[in-house]
Amino acid sequence: MYKIPVFVALLALASCQANEGRIDSRHKTIMIKAAGEVETVPDMATFRIHLSCLKPTIGASKQCLVDKSNALHKKLLNFNLYPKDILTTSVDLQKGYEWRNNSRVFTGYNSATTLIVTVKNLDNLDRIYTELIENQNLEIGNLVYSHSKLDSLKNEAYLKALRNSKVLADRLLTELPEKKKEILKIGNVAISASLPEPRDAAQQDYAVYEQAATVGVAAQANRSISVSRGTVLVNADLFVEYLIK
Repeated sequence: MYKIPVFVALLALASCQANEGRIDSRHKTIMIKAAGEVETVPDMATFRIHLSCLKPTIGASKQCLVDKSNALHKKLLNFNLYPKDILTTSVDLQKGYEWRNNSRVFTGYNSATTLIVTVKNLDNLDRIYTELIENQNLEIGNLVYSHSKLDSLKNEAYLKALRNSKVLADRLLTELPEKKKEILKIGNVAISASLPEPRDAAQQDYAVYEQAATVGVAAQANRSISVSRGTVLVNADLFVEYLIK
């Protein structure tokens, strides 16, 4: 049995090779792209809060922002959130202008800050989000659900992809004269076949490329994680090369 190392596979997974060195060109391989998906209920959520102050002087604008930020932090902590779950991602100070009678008019100094808030107890999310959104001084949005154990879910998705590749390889072997298979390589990015380039038609071996279909994969191109109907979907693709004989 082959095992995949437990780590988030943003980098290529370690190749698994049955034989070191060059594969005999008389051998045949099957290259399979398989998908695995894990669906679970989210256990955490994040959302964005934007604070801003427009005042006639720089000092007044900065002090206004400090006062608002302190009041917001106090309110968030009263929701039993931890300080580490309240992340300030940006602080900005700019001149403010608006158009009046076809001319640009200076309106004051606009200071702003953005925070990302993580809620790890979803039972409290509705109350927190509702109370904050009722505050006219806050801009709140970008609510995203997620899961605290994404690494483990990703690993499980890779294991499912590997199992799917085995099932597909066995199906293909029912249509081929060869009946035995052995894993040569595994990767989460496209991998090259082990066979050398054929010199003429008589020497050509073959590789069969197939993709295991997964619900939602096409709609979630370039994204590993999405939320649909209240669940978190974690997708993983594996490229597996089998030696057949």
